[in-house]
Amino acid sequence: MIKKIIQNNNFLFIFILSGLTFITRIINLLNIPIFTDEAIYIRWAQIGLADRAQWFISLTDGKQPLLTWLMYPTLLFFKDPLVAGRLVSVLSGSVSVVALYLIGKEIFNRRVGIISSFIYIFSPFTMVYDRLAVMDSLLACCIVWALYFQIKLVKKPDIKNALIAGIVSGLGLITKSSAMFTLYLLPAGLILYPFGNKKFFKNTFRWVLFAGIVFVIGEVIYNSLRVSPWFYIIKLKNYSFIYTVKEFISSPFQFFIPNLNGLVGWFLEYATLPIIGAIILGIIFGIFSRKKEILLLFLWFIFPFLSLGAFGKVIFPRFILFMTLPLFVIAAYGLTKVIQLFKTTMIQIIVVFLFLVYPLYQSIVLMVDPVYASIPQTDRNQFFDDWPSGYGVTEVISFLESKAKSEKVVIGTEGTFGLFPAVFEIYLQNNPNVEIHGFWPVSEVPPLLIEKAKTTSTYLVFKDTQKVPDTWSLKLVSKYRRGIGNTYLLFYQVIPKQAV
Repeated sequence: MIKKIIQNNNFLFIFILSGLTFITRIINLLNIPIFTDEAIYIRWAQIGLADRAQWFISLTDGKQPLLTWLMYPTLLFFKDPLVAGRLVSVLSGSVSVVALYLIGKEIFNRRVGIISSFIYIFSPFTMVYDRLAVMDSLLACCIVWALYFQIKLVKKPDIKNALIAGIVSGLGLITKSSAMFTLYLLPAGLILYPFGNKKFFKNTFRWVLFAGIVFVIGEVIYNSLRVSPWFYIIKLKNYSFIYTVKEFISSPFQFFIPNLNGLVGWFLEYATLPIIGAIILGIIFGIFSRKKEILLLFLWFIFPFLSLGAFGKVIFPRFILFMTLPLFVIAAYGLTKVIQLFKTTMIQIIVVFLFLVYPLYQSIVLMVDPVYASIPQTDRNQFFDDWPSGYGVTEVISFLESKAKSEKVVIGTEGTFGLFPAVFEIYLQNNPNVEIHGFWPVSEVPPLLIEKAKTTSTYLVFKDTQKVPDTWSLKLVSKYRRGIGNTYLLFYQVIPKQAV
């Protein structure tokens, strides 16, 4: 019965998959506190929404603007800016899961597509980033759809597939520069071509023609950002994260091996051992069955993975999210081969569940009590345990809002870019009774705050500093532990010197 429903109601099944992804991402959406990058992007979106002249504000920091643009409508409909920002990633994940289903179905069969989808839904890697207002879920969405339509283009070289492939590649490029891999990997699609076919040369010529259209459309969309005078900053920003070819050649293995160790460790922890085992099985079965599709999917992982290892100057686990998704299809293929050993449907379902139970458990922890989830330490520091994490900011904002109902208040922050002061600007900028100032570095109580404190309730919040000298004109209001780490957000009231 279930099998017939799946076969006869493809659209309904896709809707269910997408809806399940949405539900699992939206539950307890705010249980991870806002962190630095989110605060920056949401604040940019607010500024752009308020002033059309600032639509390209993200380019001032070398970041492409599509994420902030997509936040505009959600900011209009949702009171909490953090919900609005994160909803873009929730929706991106809900669309990505459909692409994985279609890829598995297109190059293997419907069963592979279904299992690919559930691996995506249960993966702690996607669970984390589909719930954060950062670019990587949106980037992964664009890239996995580009892969799907490039596969379609190989099987049927026509203008429709070329146009859509070009558009989604272009959308990826105005999300993040890593989307350039969708164009670099265009020729990899030729792996699927039957070289002995009589129409090989004719089809190859058609493919080259339409692949050229994909490349041109992607580049046109990307270069449309040149209307902004800040376009050139993208390249400068990229080189703060990657080495140039010249730098790499001068010492090719100085950074490659350490980078690779870090990337492999992050991948193993986020992918989880059961899924890695399924990926290995998929590769082994693919080799023995001479499945060119497995090679294509693996190339979409290994080429960007090794490139990041070779050229990465500053790397984070989220950089490998998009390249991990093709491996989910390989894992699904491996699982389908395993369950073929069992004849009854119930046993097959149990076997698949046993492979997915640990990723599912970690994803449930992320939904319910994320601070105890097993994620790489680098991300743990970003989201929970160190200064990029926003533990305490909700309480500080609530305190300031309460004070501002009856009087004017001034808040100073340790930091002029990032979580501080952006998070306070996000929630308090439009409050006429709140005045916000950022300072860096804070080696003393800023004189401006000392002066303000003479007539107005004035506060100073620290993100980096963990020990404040007793001689400073400050009175501790409260401090908030970050996650399960050993750092705190410190919240002080500034005391006028004459009152000390």
